[in-house]
Amino acid sequence: MDYNLAKDYLTNLQLDECENFFKQNNCFLEIGYCELLRGKINEAKRTFNIVRNGDFRASWAYLFIQFMQNRIQVMPTYLQIRNFLEIDTGFLIKAQMYEHLENVINAADLFFEVNPESYKFISRVLLNYDFDEAAEIYLERGSSRCFNDPELHFLYGNYYLKNNQIKSAKHEFETCLDVLDGYYPATMMLENLNNY
Repeated sequence: MDYNLAKDYLTNLQLDECENFFKQNNCFLEIGYCELLRGKINEAKRTFNIVRNGDFRASWAYLFIQFMQNRIQVMPTYLQIRNFLEIDTGFLIKAQMYEHLENVINAADLFFEVNPESYKFISRVLLNYDFDEAAEIYLERGSSRCFNDPELHFLYGNYYLKNNQIKSAKHEFETCLDVLDGYYPATMMLENLNNY
């Protein structure tokens, strides 16, 4: 097995297929994620701590655990939120760690203080995993605080489209284009809706 295959197993939560490879190769970040996704939170925290000073992602994962446990002491950076919040929130959903997921998304206002795109990241992952009602809460928060984010309006349009609210979807795609003229995904969605 090579690293890329092991990483694919990890991202698909086939932990039995990859954990030994990571242990044999001292891949502490990946070992920590295996532990985290098995619900071994304290073990994962100890593992991430081994490498967090030299590994940006491990530093994030170490901090992410405090949000999972609702014991927040230190905020992650803007870039950590941008790069990893959506991915790791998706991991919690895939692993059916719903109590931890709820703690993380309930901290959205704190994430927003560091990175104003946080509502968008949370709503996108919730939409992708069909948690539409929860996604709408964060879409609304995001659009009320960051109205000029075209991606947020695009996501809101997709939310409405998923829920068969065509008029509202068109409105959001049009708003997206008002904010950023020529935004290709919104242009294509409107063309498809107009041809529908």
